[in-house]
Amino acid sequence: MNDGIPLLDVDDLVVRYGRREALVGVDVRYEGGSLGLLGPNGAGKSSLLRALLGLVRPARGRASVLGIDARRNGVKVRANAGYMPESDCHVPGLTGLEFTAYSGRLAGLGAHDAKRRAHEVLVYVGLDEERYRKVDEYSRGMKQKVKFAAALVHDPAVLFLDEPTNGVDPQARQELLALIRDLARDKGIHVVLSSHLLQDVEAVCDDMIVLSQGSVRAVGAIEELKGRRGGFVVRVAGVPARFEEEVRARGFGVELDSRGAFRVRAAPDGTLEARELFALARAAETPIRHLVPEEESLEDLFLRAIELPGEKG
Repeated sequence: MNDGIPLLDVDDLVVRYGRREALVGVDVRYEGGSLGLLGPNGAGKSSLLRALLGLVRPARGRASVLGIDARRNGVKVRANAGYMPESDCHVPGLTGLEFTAYSGRLAGLGAHDAKRRAHEVLVYVGLDEERYRKVDEYSRGMKQKVKFAAALVHDPAVLFLDEPTNGVDPQARQELLALIRDLARDKGIHVVLSSHLLQDVEAVCDDMIVLSQGSVRAVGAIEELKGRRGGFVVRVAGVPARFEEEVRARGFGVELDSRGAFRVRAAPDGTLEARELFALARAAETPIRHLVPEEESLEDLFLRAIELPGEKG
């Protein structure tokens, strides 16, 4: 961010609905770019978005967007941010053009500018031929696209997207993800994407926060968070069972995957070096044909993070 102001700055944020705590002391600082909020349903993702937009009042803590305090000045936050909620929000009876222009007026645009921008963003999202149809008649994918256009119409600095591909067919999903990638990587718009779909987050985001039960479990660059598992994927020649026997005798974990490769890992309190595997292969008379470090998948990371109650990764 310019002048050292982070996109998001959240400190000890608690959000309650009655006696239920949706967010429990969340701390987040994010400089900007494309951020995924990943977590199972009920993890607190939507509550965090609403708190950042000033739509819910936290019981404790603070949250700011672009240096603007969301609790004290939610209107200003929303003037600088676009929001695509998970639930349908169109106004019955309005066409796609009317609804998008109306959203622009709500964001502070004048009537002429709101209509002009509505035309532009509807073309951008692929609804140019459907802009004069009533939104009530749209398919699920088209309704998601018009919500996306409404969030974008006032040219915000940051987009908050809550489950944008929820319920759409595969083609519409790919089209929406392509639009989000284009905005984040080529148009210079910050994106905060909330989703329970790992593939969506990995497809468009560089950074990630994992939420579970209202707490942050992991935060950072996706590639850095995945990192290495401390193991190797190994293929051998000769008699594979002899290699497996040598590896087990050395105390390493080993399993044969569906593609005929061994996945060898150190014990939780130990280490594993490639040279050790070459030595074991020589002892077993099973030359190594292929050896690469094993990387943790996003699914592995996600499951590991949510299985650690009360801890932050």
